Amino acid sequence: MTETTDMIDPVTGEIIDQKELAESLLEQAREQGVSLVGPGGLLAGLTKSVLETALEAEITEH
Repeated sequence: MTETTDMIDPVTGEIIDQKELAESLLEQAREQGVSLVGPGGLLAGLTKSVLETALEAEITEH
């Protein structure tokens, strides 16, 4: 199975490299003094956002 790091931006239609996106988020977090892990950290915030978005999409489809 091949792993892809590309996805398409639903708004612009441009190809987004997931690795580049992650690196950019990490760089911004470091510049802004945001912790990467722990309460209020980048990982917790991203996880929360992804789960909430997925649940909203599932409810909408249901």
